[in-house]
Amino acid sequence: MGLKTRINQNSIKREKFKKFKKEDQKMKACPKCQTKNQDSNHFCKKCGFQLSASSFQDKKEKVLGERKRRPYWVPISLAIVAVLLAGVGYWLIKGDSVADPRVSSQPKVSGKMDYAGQKIAMTDIQVKVENGKISIPLQVVKEKKMVRFEYQDNGLRIPLLAYITQTGRVVTAVSMCEPCRSTRFHIEEKKIVCNACATEWNLETLKGIQGGCLNYPPDVIPSAIEKDHIQIDEKIVTQWKPRV
Repeated sequence: MGLKTRINQNSIKREKFKKFKKEDQKMKACPKCQTKNQDSNHFCKKCGFQLSASSFQDKKEKVLGERKRRPYWVPISLAIVAVLLAGVGYWLIKGDSVADPRVSSQPKVSGKMDYAGQKIAMTDIQVKVENGKISIPLQVVKEKKMVRFEYQDNGLRIPLLAYITQTGRVVTAVSMCEPCRSTRFHIEEKKIVCNACATEWNLETLKGIQGGCLNYPPDVIPSAIEKDHIQIDEKIVTQWKPRV
């Protein structure tokens, strides 16, 4: 072996020794078993003893400190916003489906009705008043879907209507859009529409959809079914007063 080769080998050994010594200096001894561990180790590779309790404690204190510094009103504000958004969402989704209780309490007289793509005008009919009851033939209302008639007594004239909802309920009401004084309406798909001002209401609930008279749909008058006739109490009609 030549002199030059031996010199190179000695140089390599010295470099390896320096590298090992440098790495050894970075390692830390386990307090329990004295095993050398990398400085980044949190637990001893031999006995599992925790080596970096201080680093864990530092992280814990840092997290707790951030929580303490966070203003208490932030989570409260977020909770309030969430509740408000939920309320608005519920109103948008469900608001249109909440019926006037007078409508939802009306009797069902048929199965579901499909008015899709249809525009149904009022049909004028004659009715009878007997024994304090205004009597409307149920079969006529079923066939025409929407009828108009008048109650007259000693100069008093009140226009009335009856129609079948999409769920098969019969609704009876005063046939008047009071702000514009129109007494005629028509069914247009899922809506009842004033012929004069074009205000629209939900056919099933009578909640306003659009137009200038939203708060004044046909004023519902309770009715009942007796022997294939719709019966309205005459006294309720005579006591009715316009809302505006």
